[in-house]
Amino acid sequence: MSKMKKIMAAALAMAAMASGSDMFAPYRVNVPSNPYEGETDEERKRRLHKMYGNHSREYEFIIKGERIMARDKKTAMKIYANRYSLAKIKKCKKKIK
Repeated sequence: MSKMKKIMAAALAMAAMASGSDMFAPYRVNVPSNPYEGETDEERKRRLHKMYGNHSREYEFIIKGERIMARDKKTAMKIYANRYSLAKIKKCKKKIK
């Protein structure tokens, strides 16, 4: 290894030790929690009505069991695609076309 690579490897090792957390542990992934997870349909409707009002341009689409607010089905599919992996997206895109 060149001298520069050794210095970079040492700096990376020091940074990993100084951070206090194990950055190489794959089992420690932070999954964001849904703040509206326990709400009922009635509470959800009230919350959305408060946010958007009566004359909303967005509609609710249910894609694979997940509710998404969007202007049209194509946009809802894009929002869903951004939330999930590429393997699931390819199947959805074939159904749209």
